[in-house]
Amino acid sequence: MPKSNPSAAGHDLILDTRAMYADGVGEQGIDRARLAAFAPELRRAQEALVAGTRDALDGEFACLTLGESMSGELAGIEAAAAALSGFKNILLIGIGGSSLGAKAIRHALKPEHETPDGPHLTFVENVDAYHLEHLFKVLDPGTTAVVCVSKSGGTIETVVQYLILRDWLTRALGERAARGHQWIVTDPRQGWLRRLAGRDGIASLPVPPTVGGRYSVLTAVGLLPLAALGVDVATLLRGAADMAARCRGADVAANPALELAALHYLLHTGRDKRIAVMMPYVNRLRLFGDWYCQLWAESLGKWDRNQPGRRPAGSLPVRAMGAIDQHSQLQMYLESAHDKMFTFINLRHWGAEIGIPLTADDRTAFPFLEGKTLNDVIHAEFRATRQVITDVGHPNMTIELPVLDAYTLGQLIELYQHATVYAGLLYGINPLDQPSVETGKRLTIRYLSETPAGTAAPRAGS
Repeated sequence: MPKSNPSAAGHDLILDTRAMYADGVGEQGIDRARLAAFAPELRRAQEALVAGTRDALDGEFACLTLGESMSGELAGIEAAAAALSGFKNILLIGIGGSSLGAKAIRHALKPEHETPDGPHLTFVENVDAYHLEHLFKVLDPGTTAVVCVSKSGGTIETVVQYLILRDWLTRALGERAARGHQWIVTDPRQGWLRRLAGRDGIASLPVPPTVGGRYSVLTAVGLLPLAALGVDVATLLRGAADMAARCRGADVAANPALELAALHYLLHTGRDKRIAVMMPYVNRLRLFGDWYCQLWAESLGKWDRNQPGRRPAGSLPVRAMGAIDQHSQLQMYLESAHDKMFTFINLRHWGAEIGIPLTADDRTAFPFLEGKTLNDVIHAEFRATRQVITDVGHPNMTIELPVLDAYTLGQLIELYQHATVYAGLLYGINPLDQPSVETGKRLTIRYLSETPAGTAAPRAGS
């Protein structure tokens, strides 16, 4: 059912969930009576979330109060961003939650071609010697800043690349000058990076102690590099705060994040919808799918304590991009198992409009393009894909953005952060930890400890 906040003068995103229900998509959808019967569990999830957000800075779910709580930190973040913006190049070292959110927002609001005179932001994520060698060849250390982001202060991929880039700056500029080209974003009290910042006098900004990496885009993790590029981070936070205000009640008719979480949970556990496809029809939201996939997968990919036999919690998030993946994935969606649910994202006003010029011959070949724009084409593609997905019985919902700006993007981020925590509470799992990932991190350190320096990579299977 379409929902919006009438007080927002049409600038709120709208959820259309009609095709998630049986009366909108058929037997694969959720009966509205089933959702109504689920109300006690939804109230318990809401009560747990309220309890966890009561302390805005140190509560269990402080990550859901950042729209308001980070407003008091903006002066320090913007001062650091002003210093960063004086550099020609910014290298942001971080992986996963330390980079995906900032990448998604930068791609949506500040595409590189729109800021030719501002700093150029490069994300140094995966461990890749070829990439770093290339950066050494094309960048001038004298005009380059390095921002190292790790909540724990010990993320191995981030640490090793920071050590290499710090050495690159130091050899070129000298130790003292090189420190003026470095910023650290990490835990305010502990960790190797926090100790290093204090010892060497390197500029640093804190990540709230209870906010994990994948929920941290609305902290200095994302706000610092984005502000340096000129993103209106205050408005981004206001959008998040306004969405959080919409998510305060236990009634799904008024709480979009709770309805989103409830439908995904019920479709997974009651209709065996194991795959959740995110398909924006907005090119600037392509990287939002990457952020969503980490948030949903790492938060919910655990054993469901509410189900017998250690049933896995969480649906598998899949990225798709309209209209591109109509030509690569849609065939599988239309003629495969009914184990999927879809979320489309549509944009009402694009902020740009290009007409399609036609000659007489063109009009004969493509009469349906007469008087149309590129926006008409992508909207028709979206409607067609949503219709065929609905016709074959796949539950789906649409998020409509009135415009794509900092305010609506802040709403979209907060919607999914709230929905992810709600879903974790419904599954009976902790949506904030990642125990199996931690095992892999420990094994990485063990293998590094056991492998002689300079040893070639082992053969497959060893």
